[in-house]
Amino acid sequence: MKLPHLNLYSRFFLLFTTTTLLLVVLIVLGSFAVSEDEAKDIVSQRQDALYDMMAKLVAGPIDINMLNAEAKKNRVSIQINRGSEVWRTGAELPTKRELLSNATAIGKMHFTKVGTHYYIFATANNTTIVVTSQIANLIVYPNWLVYWPWLAVMAVLLVSYKILNTQLKPIHRAIESATQISKGNLNYRIAAHPNNDLGKLTNGLDNMAENLEQLFASKNELLLSVSHELRSPMARMKVLLALLTSCDETHNSTVSKLTNEINKMDNIVEQLLESERLRDSHKLLNLESYFFPNVFNDILNSFDEANNLSVEGAIPEIVIDIDLGRFKFLLRNLIENALKHSVNLSPVLVYCQCDSKELKITVRDFGVGIDDNFLSEIFEPFTQANDVSNRGSQGVGLGLFLCKRIALAHHGDLTVNSELGNGSEFTFTLPIVAQT
Repeated sequence: MKLPHLNLYSRFFLLFTTTTLLLVVLIVLGSFAVSEDEAKDIVSQRQDALYDMMAKLVAGPIDINMLNAEAKKNRVSIQINRGSEVWRTGAELPTKRELLSNATAIGKMHFTKVGTHYYIFATANNTTIVVTSQIANLIVYPNWLVYWPWLAVMAVLLVSYKILNTQLKPIHRAIESATQISKGNLNYRIAAHPNNDLGKLTNGLDNMAENLEQLFASKNELLLSVSHELRSPMARMKVLLALLTSCDETHNSTVSKLTNEINKMDNIVEQLLESERLRDSHKLLNLESYFFPNVFNDILNSFDEANNLSVEGAIPEIVIDIDLGRFKFLLRNLIENALKHSVNLSPVLVYCQCDSKELKITVRDFGVGIDDNFLSEIFEPFTQANDVSNRGSQGVGLGLFLCKRIALAHHGDLTVNSELGNGSEFTFTLPIVAQT
């Protein structure tokens, strides 16, 4: 018979129901479980009353109706042997010889076990009476087995946990896939898919990642192609403008303005190309070892005219492994942005922190700050804090995007903290190669 396909809710309901029922049964058995020694003690404590009851049943002629009524009342099975005559209230019970083979005498009675069942029997008036209890046979166990219900409880919990974990594993895979996709790792794929409704979820996430990867690949390919195609006409425009000479100052001023605009366009195209190059991160970098104070001072010297720029604390004397050109671009861009957003020449501070593993370079300004809602997008391409219509000629929002990619390509990071009205703080973290 083919079992019907169960959805996730039905499988969980079945698992929880089965587990609950098993636990209830096992806990009840464990609560009432009695060892053989404990059962013998109970019989010993009640031996006089039990013997009197059994002797009363075999005194005089045997009344089978009364015997059946007594057996039903006490939920026991009774067998009486008198000579060749036998009276029983249920199935045939063991013979006296079988009962005596493993019997323990308790007063005028005997306690014994034959197979998996326990019996008490006694002889009175040349008559043997044997009694066994269905309830006793459920709750009395050998001394070494009395704790089996509790062991079974732990086994049921363990099996249920394993089954539940197996059922939820696709959800864990789906969460990991969503996390990887949110981090930009569109190459991540879920290795195994269950043949149920959760399989639709994991397959859907893989398909989404694949579609996104193709979409971004197409976008990047288009962006790269357009950027390459723009460079040639702009180069020719520069040459043609350089050939235009005139004594007319207005004419020369127009040529100069056009040249500046073309240079800006050329710079944007170069930044677009650089952003695509940095997609390969470490494959592109030309890493060399440099003495950090020399590099740092060289960058600061390019801001000699910035009177509000200052360095706080000592400059660590360490060796760093960097791509020099891109490292300088990153720090200069951070300092230029800080100076640009300073209010009324408020100070711009640069300070370094160093330990055995990494170097942190922080650029702090006291400008207007960045809104919290914008911080999550600050390192995205073509993103600026101002509205698009107010960008002016200061850029198109690629600088911080490139800085972030340069930091990641160096196996470091670039982070930002900001508060409206109190300025912003950008921190570049770089792994250290060696200290001198």
